[in-house]
Amino acid sequence: MGRPKGIFSKIADEIGISRTSVRRALAEAGLSEQEAEQDFERAVEIARTFNDKDKTLGHAANGRGEGGTSSDYTAARAELDRERVEKMRIQNGKLRGSLISREAVTQTGIRLIAEVRTALLSLGPRIADKAVGKTDTKDIARIVTQEVRDVLGVLSDSDRFLAALEAEALS
Repeated sequence: MGRPKGIFSKIADEIGISRTSVRRALAEAGLSEQEAEQDFERAVEIARTFNDKDKTLGHAANGRGEGGTSSDYTAARAELDRERVEKMRIQNGKLRGSLISREAVTQTGIRLIAEVRTALLSLGPRIADKAVGKTDTKDIARIVTQEVRDVLGVLSDSDRFLAALEAEALS
């Protein structure tokens, strides 16, 4: 059979805090162990309303709870933890294939701009051959419109764009 529980243990069990916190609460209130045994309800109420500063400061120093003062170290540590989480998200996204590097997107954009420029500059010679000898403005306008549509149709092929983007991202 174990040792009988003391008053601190009984109060701690009653309200669900540590014996040490109960002892600190009663000491701060100036209540002796004998007085706590005589007026159990009062001792429980004192312990229940006690703010254990040692724990509060310890929790604040570790970035949990309220109270105490937050140090620069705590703030820096929390920032480091957030950065680690963000890094893991990015790595996981890359592994899943849901993230593409900025460099790959930039290079693809540069290549596309060059292709658009080349395609638009090729319109002059393409239209010139078909418009030679035409005098009707409607015929010339139809030729220009058709050639521009053909060039833009080739440039707007999303399958080709996505295939090129994926090939660059995976290389």
